[in-house]
Amino acid sequence: MRDSKLIDRKINSLYVHIPFCEHICFYCDFVKVKKPQDPKVIEKYLDKIEIELEAYGNKLEFIESIYIGGGTPSCLNEQQTIRMCEILSKYTNKENFEYSIELNPESVTREKLEIYKKFNINRISMGVQTFDNELLKKIGRIHDNSIAINAYKLIRQVGFTNVSIDLMYNLYDQSRENIYTDLRYIDELKPDHISWYSLIMKEKSVWGRKNMKVPENDELYDEIVNNGLKQLGYIRYEISNYALGEKNKSFHNISYWNNSIFAGVGIGATGFEQIEGKYFLTKNEGNILNYQKEFEELSQEDYYFQIVMMGLRLVEGIDISLDINKEIYNFYQKKINEKISQNLLEIVNNRLRCTERGFNILNEILIDFL
Repeated sequence: MRDSKLIDRKINSLYVHIPFCEHICFYCDFVKVKKPQDPKVIEKYLDKIEIELEAYGNKLEFIESIYIGGGTPSCLNEQQTIRMCEILSKYTNKENFEYSIELNPESVTREKLEIYKKFNINRISMGVQTFDNELLKKIGRIHDNSIAINAYKLIRQVGFTNVSIDLMYNLYDQSRENIYTDLRYIDELKPDHISWYSLIMKEKSVWGRKNMKVPENDELYDEIVNNGLKQLGYIRYEISNYALGEKNKSFHNISYWNNSIFAGVGIGATGFEQIEGKYFLTKNEGNILNYQKEFEELSQEDYYFQIVMMGLRLVEGIDISLDINKEIYNFYQKKINEKISQNLLEIVNNRLRCTERGFNILNEILIDFL
């Protein structure tokens, strides 16, 4: 799809995928491999990322955030961590730059945290999933809650003031009391940001390949999570993301949901780019040392649907006063009005957004826009 008004918009953010893991979680379908015994494999992978970044030339000059995800970026040793940070350092020496890295509790060390700090990483996202030790075993995690709590306290001691934790609900044998327990730990630790996702059985995960099913408690647990976090002072700004104050919203994540242009490097990384006025979804396909970027050009309708699909995840929704969003509103007007009449969507202050009821069945709403 060609956009004559917005020729080659600037890339706003960069995602870097580190696929190596000490242990493969049963529910995960991200591109990942068991951490190799031979450290040269990781070194060659980092070389590959450096070459991929160089191919962008000056197109990454204006990025405002980097997110290093995985996999488990924190499973790299200290020398590999330094090498990774050195590769990215040319992009990060800016004011108001959000620079995030994902960590797993069992691989957090003071030495690595100090390396992150030295290279201007200013936001930590730690995968806790739950504070219930029995549930952690059932989902295949190799840490317990004491490891997670100690890792969190160490992150704070080293001086990180923007810390997010990832949690999951709708887990096997999870009770309401388990979720209330997680809320009590949140109240005690007070992370700046929380991503709290419902377990979705992905086809490529270990459990997905075994055709296992998730429980049917989704809406009930969603209500407990949202009400509990609201009472603790967290602002829900996206369907699964919460911030302890406006300043702790993730700029990088918002860039995905508000139709910004972003690049992804590393195996499995995805992007949304504009080339000669045309929009493309990109994905790096292949294996860890031999992958290449594949481009899928979006039709006008695909582009419109992507904006709706991503924008309705935000609590504040889609600003329909913007030119492109006016086009989308007109294109989908009949379907939008139908969802408004069903109390699933609403327009408030020129923003098209989900009602509280609509949030609970967003995927069902989106199917009707296809």
